[in-house]
Amino acid sequence: MPTYFCFIERDIIGTTHMEALDADSEDEARAEAEALLQTHASGIAAHILLDDVRIATLRRLAPDRG
Repeated sequence: MPTYFCFIERDIIGTTHMEALDADSEDEARAEAEALLQTHASGIAAHILLDDVRIATLRRLAPDRG
């Protein structure tokens, strides 16, 4: 079984956040990483790793200032 991890990139200095994802596929890993990114107010991106290789980066959308 593959091991997916999510690294949350933040826009402030401090402790980084990385955790294993409970995913069996890249699609599941992306969904979990997106949900995890939404739980971090200072998060600007979620980097998804498969073992030690980055396979995707999800970025938080900028708020609509209209």
